[in-house]
Formats: sequence, C-alpha cells, structure tokens
Amino acid sequence: MGIVISSVAVEIGGGSSIEQAAAAVRHAIAEAGTTPEHIDALINTGVYRDSNMVEPAMSALIQQQAGIGLEYKSGEVPCLSFDLMNGACGVLNAVQVSQALLEAPTVHRVVVVAGDAHPSKSPEPQPGFPIKPVGAAMVLENIPGTGGFGALHISATDARPAAEGYLRLAEMGATGRSEIIVDRPGDIEELLHHAVTAASEALDVAGVPADRTVLLCGTPTAEFPALLAARLGLPATAVCTDDDPGDTATPRLDAHTAALPAAYLRARDNGRLDHADLALFVAAGAGPSAAAIAYRLPAKP
Repeated sequence: MGIVISSVAVEIGGGSSIEQAAAAVRHAIAEAGTTPEHIDALINTGVYRDSNMVEPAMSALIQQQAGIGLEYKSGEVPCLSFDLMNGACGVLNAVQVSQALLEAPTVHRVVVVAGDAHPSKSPEPQPGFPIKPVGAAMVLENIPGTGGFGALHISATDARPAAEGYLRLAEMGATGRSEIIVDRPGDIEELLHHAVTAASEALDVAGVPADRTVLLCGTPTAEFPALLAARLGLPATAVCTDDDPGDTATPRLDAHTAALPAAYLRARDNGRLDHADLALFVAAGAGPSAAAIAYRLPAKP
C-alpha cells in the first residue's frame, strides 16, 4: 500500500485565496472521479488570508465553498478540516499528516489544499507582494502497490526564525484588513544548506538513480532551483518548478504554498514524469527551513 496523488488541480486568475483554493478542490475531486461526500479530511496550508482574517479557520471556509461535508447522516463520519501553516513547507507537512490519517480504516481520501493571495483580494499585482494568487489542491489516497510518498525529511535553523510575512499592527491604521509585508529570504546559502540536507536524506532512502529522478521545488529565489539541482548531483533538465520560463503554453506562476502541487501538475502535463521513477518534492522558505519527500511514481496502467 502507498499514499499516492489521485489528482491535482491549479486555479489562477482570481484574487481571493479562499475562492481559488475552493475551486481547485472542486476540480481535483472531479478529476479523481469522486464526489465531495467521499472526502474524509481537508488540510489547508495557505498562509496569506483574505482580509487578514484570523477566525474561523480558512479550511472551514474552503470546505464550505467546495461543498464538502455540508450534510451528513447519523452514523457517518464527518469531514475533518483544519489549517496547517508552515510557509512553503506546509504542503509537505500536510502530506505527512495525511499519511497518518489514511492509516485509519474510516479515512479513504484526503485533500491537501494550498493557496495564497494578497489580503486585499485584488487579482492585480500589489506593491511589495511577490506572490501571484494561486490555488492548488491534491487528492491523496492509500492504494495497493509499491508507489507513493516516503518519509518527510526536515532541516531547519536552531535560531529564532525571522518573520517574512507580517503586518505592523502599530502602523496599519484603518487599512490593516488589506495590507501585508513580505520579505524574501536574503541568505540563499543557508536556505540551500537546509534544502540540500533534507533532499539528500530523502534521496538516500529512495535509492533511485539521478537520471530517473525529477526535482520538484519552489523558487524562493530565481537561481534556487538550478543551484539545488547541481548540489544534489541532478541534471538541470531534471528540475521542474511552478514557473517554467521555457513552457510558453502554460501561464507563468509565482506561487508560495501552492508551488509544489503546481510544479507536479506542470511536470505531469509536460511529460516530465513519463520516464522517471521518482519525483523529489523539496520546499524551502522562512526560518530558514526546508523539507523534502521522495514520491515513488505509481506504475502506469
């Protein structure tokens, strides 16, 4: 048995993180060949929220808009939904939690959803906000076979993490519902160190040759993916991100928490996974910290 990606969907073009995330969930559920009432858990990993809302959990609002678990009969297990926020690494943390949930006999499908947008909910670029509004969702299932996700590997600083996305409460005045400050990481060497550490551990356990591996990662800086691949001993052609300048047929993205599902979808649709045995998911961001999971691709039917 293995935890596999049954479907993945990406939504762009809007300004609301909730609406785009819910749309991605609906499309992913349909692509998986199932319906909302057959989703047992939903984990939201987005960190930048519409109107800087604190409550309720964004997962509850996404679940509502996606039409999941709105009604259930006595004796049925209701859908569990919650937020799990850890920046760029959040999706991989959610995969780890999903692995535990899917061991339960009553849990058959988990949706991991990610999406960030400027709190103003404007679809237009906002000054100082380097992330495009993107929503992404993956349906995960436990199925027979040798494919699926391995263990999560993490590397992080021991120091107190610096804030990268925040609102200055003392200065916001009456505009705090529509403002956010985002600082990109400045020390790429430390970020690479943690990414290489986590990714190397995942690769060592997987034991798959470099020429059968595809690296899926985000772009905390423009040069990060190529540098990471080189230090892992992977060819530049093995890298796929959510924003591939060479792919003119797909709209360019600059995602944050949605970067890894978007990279997987791009690699799948471009045929990058057709001749690979392993997809190596690597996320790196605030902390600095990094996480990696090796995904052994299921055998094609």
